[in-house]
Amino acid sequence: MAKQVRFTLAKAIAKANLRRAETGEKAITMNSLATQAGVAATTITRLGRIADDPKAASALSLELAGKIVTVLDCEIGDLLEVFEG
Repeated sequence: MAKQVRFTLAKAIAKANLRRAETGEKAITMNSLATQAGVAATTITRLGRIADDPKAASALSLELAGKIVTVLDCEIGDLLEVFEG
């Protein structure tokens, strides 16, 4: 089987929120992620909904991925997952 890439926004947000909870920071929501990344809330919501679609990862721009990982303070590997598909 060929390897595919899956977009895992929900997991990345959950991981970021665990780190935030440890330091007493407020949890980040999809709306606050959108605001801090400087993109429309609908963009982040759409990305969250299409996480199970392997094509979603290929549609994600590097610019947007960079903004998301910067706001979440995570690595690109937290946002994308490689799997056998």
